[in-house]
Amino acid sequence: MAVASTEPGSPASDAPVDITIGVVSYNVRPLLERCLHSAEASLAEIGGGTLVVIDNASHDGSVDLVRERFPNVHLIASTENLGFGAGCNLALAQASVGGAILWLNPDAELMPGALPALLAALDADPSVALVGPLVTYPDGRPQPTRRRFPTRRDLAIEGTPLEWRGVARSLLNRYYCLDRSEEAGPVDWLSGACLLGRVDALRRLGGFSANFFMYFEEVDLAKRLAAYGWTIWYEPGARVAHHHSQSADQNIAAKERHYYGSKYRYASRYFGRTAAKALRLWSAGLFAAELAVQRARGDAMLVRRYDALVRWHLRDVA
Repeated sequence: MAVASTEPGSPASDAPVDITIGVVSYNVRPLLERCLHSAEASLAEIGGGTLVVIDNASHDGSVDLVRERFPNVHLIASTENLGFGAGCNLALAQASVGGAILWLNPDAELMPGALPALLAALDADPSVALVGPLVTYPDGRPQPTRRRFPTRRDLAIEGTPLEWRGVARSLLNRYYCLDRSEEAGPVDWLSGACLLGRVDALRRLGGFSANFFMYFEEVDLAKRLAAYGWTIWYEPGARVAHHHSQSADQNIAAKERHYYGSKYRYASRYFGRTAAKALRLWSAGLFAAELAVQRARGDAMLVRRYDALVRWHLRDVA
């Protein structure tokens, strides 16, 4: 397997692939252990590689787990939560020039054969910069990861009551690639539970943008890669089980602030500040309506949640 190339379409080298698996972890010790076992088994399938864990200031014993049970893992124990993208960039810095890096969530597990399949897809086309697998929930249900680049309308619907109450969910079918069959092929972007990439291509772009602490960092990266002629590839022949959002769900309020803040930063970067401000005000109105619904129902917990979300949206919006 060979992945080295610095320009889209340039020939890959004939040298064996040098791969690094980078896991950015935060307070998911039991799942991290399963993740690392799967990563070690996957590296054994291809004859070895480097496994790196970036711990984002966990307080659940994750660091001790890695030190005691995974002595061959290169551990970077941060004293602060750097965020997902910044943590991934630390792993990218550990990877070898001309090699490949697999970014793997700590609540995800590589299934047998997944890593060889991802590497084969990356090696097959020198224009491909990132490859992602078929992702499922632990019970085997599909967890769709393919996406088209979001339009203004997509951003105005996704993650709002218009989506989860079903009012406009069907308008997101194209965005979620629900109009495409489940087959290998190029996509605009893939959600970041598991992504294999060319180190040289990713380093040329600086990896993930520091503007995104969490969420939308993979959309932005794919957008920048596409601007330079690189392709993102979906490979359903590789399978990964993902528990989904186990780190972020530990603090729902912080998760929502990160998600919506990243959404508006993405909108500002690609559609302009005025569009981002309008999107924020639109969302504030939707959440105010949801707040009214929860007040009428008398759900005190959700009233507090949506009241905080409306206030956050309206803060510094002028």
